[in-house]
Amino acid sequence: MISIRGLTKRFGSTTVLDGIDLDISAGERVAIIGPSGTGKSTLLRCLNYLDRPDAGVIRIGDLTVDAATAKPAQILALRRCTA
Repeated sequence: MISIRGLTKRFGSTTVLDGIDLDISAGERVAIIGPSGTGKSTLLRCLNYLDRPDAGVIRIGDLTVDAATAKPAQILALRRCTA
């Protein structure tokens, strides 16, 4: 299961993701659709910490990573879950 709570990402003064909450159950398929520039790729990049979120918590299975306190070892473990 993937759970996202309060995911926020800013680029300068522009807020791209503003408090995103999302739950995806094991085996569930999800499509992220929308016009160009609405944060779809940024959401995916934040999910695996290619872009570090400014705030929020990402949980994949038993692993929980809080953007406010994420340590390099946690980020590496998260990336291993999303590879």
